[in-house]
Amino acid sequence: MQSGRSERVVIVTGGGLDQEDLKEIRPRDDFLIGVDGGIAALLETGLLPHLAVGDFDSAGMEMHERLATMGVPIEKLPAEKDVTDTHFAVTEALKRRPGTVLLLGAIGTRFDHTLANLFLLEMLEREGVRGEIRNRHNRIRLLQGGDACRVRKSRYRYLSLLPLTETASGVTLTGFRYPLTEAVLRRSDSLGVSNELVEEEGAIAIRSGMLFVVESRD
Repeated sequence: MQSGRSERVVIVTGGGLDQEDLKEIRPRDDFLIGVDGGIAALLETGLLPHLAVGDFDSAGMEMHERLATMGVPIEKLPAEKDVTDTHFAVTEALKRRPGTVLLLGAIGTRFDHTLANLFLLEMLEREGVRGEIRNRHNRIRLLQGGDACRVRKSRYRYLSLLPLTETASGVTLTGFRYPLTEAVLRRSDSLGVSNELVEEEGAIAIRSGMLFVVESRD
């Protein structure tokens, strides 16, 4: 997927966050959405969100009042609702028709929320928007049939390819320790786990299906 749009929306949500993660934000360029528990981390770093969303069960109503005093637009959600706070934030991000949506704090101790956040990458892909989840240990993207991407050597040493669909076909890897040519990866297999670059840059292409591209470091 290639998007002609340029704006990047960064969503900071309430999973695991540290200062290194927040350094990914470009304050002058990014549209910043704070989600419930992620809002406090932003304010502690001196960053003010352009929009705050959530039911404030984590941040608390004192945070809600503080943001209102600062003039931050707020979308207050009910505690009982059909989508997660992060899902709602993604729908708000899409209203801006961005080129990219970056999610920070989307990986945490609640595996159900982490998995739901991974599926939000599919939602973004359907809308023609490049989605990414990132923290100090992982960078996660989604490729669908006809897509290709390039990966450069970075702090993330390992690369894994994990199908979201039952199969991902026509998977080709170049520049990696374990290259592939028109391979079929199955969701029930671990064939695509823990590859490494042997060149400064590698290429990944997929003909059909959907594939998580997970760059990791220990």
